[in-house]
Amino acid sequence: MKVGSVVTGRLLSMIPTLILATLIVFMLIRLIPGDPANAIAGEYATPERLAEIRSQLGLDKPLVLQYLGWLGGLFTGDLGTSFMTGQSVLGLILERLPVTITLTTMGLLVAVLIGLPTGILSASRSGGRLDRFLTTAATLGLAMPNFWLGMVLILVFSISLGWLPGPGGPLFLADPVGSIRATVLPAIALGMVGGAEICRQVRSAMVEDLSSDHVRTHKAKGIPWSRILWVHSLKNSSLPFLTIVGLQISRLLSGAVVVETVFGLSGLGTLIVTATNQREYLIVQGVVLIMALLVIFTNLVVDVLYRVIDPRIK
Repeated sequence: MKVGSVVTGRLLSMIPTLILATLIVFMLIRLIPGDPANAIAGEYATPERLAEIRSQLGLDKPLVLQYLGWLGGLFTGDLGTSFMTGQSVLGLILERLPVTITLTTMGLLVAVLIGLPTGILSASRSGGRLDRFLTTAATLGLAMPNFWLGMVLILVFSISLGWLPGPGGPLFLADPVGSIRATVLPAIALGMVGGAEICRQVRSAMVEDLSSDHVRTHKAKGIPWSRILWVHSLKNSSLPFLTIVGLQISRLLSGAVVVETVFGLSGLGTLIVTATNQREYLIVQGVVLIMALLVIFTNLVVDVLYRVIDPRIK
């Protein structure tokens, strides 16, 4: 019943959140200088031709009617069509979505594989040289731009060593194996910062837990230190870890825009950048809607896991 009420509450709160997110993007993108009609008709188009294109695209209507018309299309799964190509916006998004999901998932895996062990190791050596080294490395990792790291990885592992493919890669639906292989370096560039943040948060939570009374009791009972560290203390630190993982997914989705552009991946990141440059309003709104849904779904899963791990949470 508790989980069901949480899911119901989050689903109900999702509606105004999505409306607010799309409304903000709807207004902000129209503040960008430029006009889709100019992009379609060319630089030397006549005013009559521009007016005709705006009428065909519905851009001559008041902004309120444009937004309400797009919002009404959501109930039928119609996100509109591309101004430039005439393709379905939903079709374009679904074609690119697997690349972004793959990149975000692999980036999260990199972040956890780096951050969790180093955070535990740092907490177990609290105050020592290893702890200071890992804490310093995590601080530097947080300050490292993922686009710069991406270019370094391309230079070393793609151009110099030739171990992994460089920028570019096939669509996931066309070549899943090739798409995943081309996502390895972008995932590392995307996940390094998340790994540094997870390391810091896990260390902080476990240092506090390792100084508590129950750990001293476990030691007095003769329980091995490795079991205390990896079972008891890690379990008690699971909620902070889960919190930071949930936050990282949101950050990874936003960071994917930059990383996909650096590596030339055909995901939602490059789609929204191209759409912004071409004043493809409907594509930008559709991508933001899908990303907002992914973030909301992630938060919902985290809230449910909270209550599974600790039933005391209401």
